Amino acid sequence: MHYRPFRNTDPPALMEVWNEGLAGTRGAFRLRSPSAFDRWLLCKPYFDPAGLIVACDPGQGDKMVGFALGGFGPTDDRSGLDTGGVVCAVVVRPSHRRRGIGRELLRRSEGYLTGRGADVVVFGSQRPYNPFLFGLYGGANSPGVLASEPTAEPFLTAMGYERAEEHVIFQRNLESPVEVADGRFVGLRRRYDIQMVRPTVSQNWWEECQWGTLEPTEFRVIDKMTGTPAGRLVNWDLEGFSASWNRPATGIFDVEIRAHVRRQGLAKFLLANVLKLLQEQFYAVAELQVWGDDPAGIGICKALGFEQVDAGYRYRKAVAGG
Repeated sequence: MHYRPFRNTDPPALMEVWNEGLAGTRGAFRLRSPSAFDRWLLCKPYFDPAGLIVACDPGQGDKMVGFALGGFGPTDDRSGLDTGGVVCAVVVRPSHRRRGIGRELLRRSEGYLTGRGADVVVFGSQRPYNPFLFGLYGGANSPGVLASEPTAEPFLTAMGYERAEEHVIFQRNLESPVEVADGRFVGLRRRYDIQMVRPTVSQNWWEECQWGTLEPTEFRVIDKMTGTPAGRLVNWDLEGFSASWNRPATGIFDVEIRAHVRRQGLAKFLLANVLKLLQEQFYAVAELQVWGDDPAGIGICKALGFEQVDAGYRYRKAVAGG
């Protein structure tokens, strides 16, 4: 095999590898145009051609048969890149699997990251360490490697990785009524309004890099007495995923309630009202991802009729004796 960094003429071949290598994956939709890579990957200000390593088969006219994509996560203040390396994806055409190509691509991606100062390398683009793949893989957010990919974990385990942080992926069928019985809602309706605005989703440089191409909607909980927001969430149209799932789909992320008004049912109140509004916009399904160690968030999802459809994991290198 011939391994080399990305070239500007590569997107059409990358699209072919993506469509073949991820065919049937629930959280990766079939690309119809190479421009999707421009929007979600190549336009990032930190994109480095050396971090997108492709494998070409000289026996087939140097046909591209796989690629690995690596990048770096953000600093704590989200103003720049950190030294934490992330292998976001390794994709190989089915016709060229079990030849060691994926292993070599992963090794080279790890080498790229450590060679540029990475003090740790993880596998799986998972927020906030998601330099690439948001909008292309995973659904409403960046959950890491999907559990529904049956070959992913055996491959990573063989390469010395262990499962770590989890995202639980929930979906709510919006073709059935949103009926929530919660005695707190009567008082919450008296005090709070739900308002829909066109937001500035990005609150820092890193989020602007991630979501700058979105046209989302923000829903806010507004205190009627003070006129100040008590919480918010953001939703966006899951364009390509809708075609893959054969249902109009919308994603929800950044569900935030101010600290001084938490534990009053506001997150549940906000979500319940937003789900009804999304129904009126003729969406058939809403997706929301929650950290696996957030029992309160998981409980709210279940109380609102969400059902778990998948999970996503970030993987770390196994530590001997750990």
